[in-house]
Amino acid sequence: MDMKQSEVLVESIESVRNLTKFYLSKVKPEDIYLNLIINETKFNSPFWIASHLAWSENFLLLIATGGKPFEIKWLDEFGFGSKPEDIKSDIKYDDVICSLDDIHKRAMEHILSLNDEKLNEKNLINANFGGKDSKKSVIIHAIRHEPMHAGQLSWILKAKGISMV
Repeated sequence: MDMKQSEVLVESIESVRNLTKFYLSKVKPEDIYLNLIINETKFNSPFWIASHLAWSENFLLLIATGGKPFEIKWLDEFGFGSKPEDIKSDIKYDDVICSLDDIHKRAMEHILSLNDEKLNEKNLINANFGGKDSKKSVIIHAIRHEPMHAGQLSWILKAKGISMV
């Protein structure tokens, strides 16, 4: 049986998320807020990365594609161009992880509800990726986006001597 486009997209997102969750599970409690510095470059902490990924799924996979977004006060503090030093909300890491999981679950259900016609509609945030402005192009961007942050987590873990095998 052939898979629908939405099923292929969800399968890809789930694969990426599984890797992210694996890396997050390896972060030691004392390193959650660690901003690794390499060659005078300050990297985002696992806390910021998890919070940003919650924001990005809410924005890219729910808002941009017509799903029902979460109204979580702190999410917008972790959007495009946000800086860790500008975060004002006092959020607990466990709450971030719960939100990350809740947003992900709703986003996957929503994407599975989109048929090919809906996937090819113009996205609702006026984003353009490689000359494409469809809902599907935003979903594909989200699939590309998260592994960059998973890679940051892997660097943090390597720097702390944490094995990932």
